[in-house]
Amino acid sequence: MLSYRHAFHAGNHADVLKHLILIQIATYMAEKPAPFWIIDTHAGAGRYSLASAQAAKLGEFRDGIGRLWDKKGLPPAVTDYVDFVRQLNPDGKLAQYPGSPWLARQLLRDADRLRLYEMHSTDIKLLQECFKGAGRQVTVNEGDGFAGLKALL
Repeated sequence: MLSYRHAFHAGNHADVLKHLILIQIATYMAEKPAPFWIIDTHAGAGRYSLASAQAAKLGEFRDGIGRLWDKKGLPPAVTDYVDFVRQLNPDGKLAQYPGSPWLARQLLRDADRLRLYEMHSTDIKLLQECFKGAGRQVTVNEGDGFAGLKALL
């Protein structure tokens, strides 16, 4: 099995694109009254410290969120994305980065649901801690996300 740890790549250019699209799709889905689910088959830890040894090792966030952090005049969709990242960094210093699960949780309405899957033994504990107290709206599952998705469908 390939071992992929989100923490080494948090906030990189691929995260920026993926998270910008996630925000746009969830916002669009929320325009309709019907509840929706967001299912993340490879959730990771939920959020990340950019000062951690993993994030600092490759420093990929510098060419992702780092390039947008202090930019002015960004397109509205990019501004929305950066504003979500700013929620985790209220002092204005880029130190924390939200993963897809954290962002998805911010976008849910009361009737919407978030289902998260993670296999890595360290990341599942961090993910569970990230969503402790989230109630029935968020379900954190340890295990194979593809198998979990198949079971849900």
